[in-house]
Amino acid sequence: MKGLGLQTGAAVVASAASLVFAPVGIAEERGPVIRTARNAALAAVRGHTTYRVIRSSHPLRVRRCWRHSHTVTRCSLFRVAPTPCALDGRDGICAQVLARRVWLVDVRLHRGRPVARVVRVVDGN
Repeated sequence: MKGLGLQTGAAVVASAASLVFAPVGIAEERGPVIRTARNAALAAVRGHTTYRVIRSSHPLRVRRCWRHSHTVTRCSLFRVAPTPCALDGRDGICAQVLARRVWLVDVRLHRGRPVARVVRVVDGN
């Protein structure tokens, strides 16, 4: 009876290990796709007019990239500014401190190259 319990326990541990380590291979496979999408999204936002007007010393940051569908990788990026006025490139007195602009970017492969498109721009704090 004890031998059966050990074999069953070993089988359960082996099954659990296969479930834990199986997604690692998938993540490694998607890594270059996500990295490529991230770089394309950064370039798209840096070239967008809503980014170029910001007066801030804070860098553009990628919040997260994920597979939105089979063909689209979506990335969320943001940049912090000292005031809401700085988001529009204006100087002056603003009632609020620390504003943030967020971009949502879709990245698709077109003829083997990533093509990024800014889908949404949202301002907030």
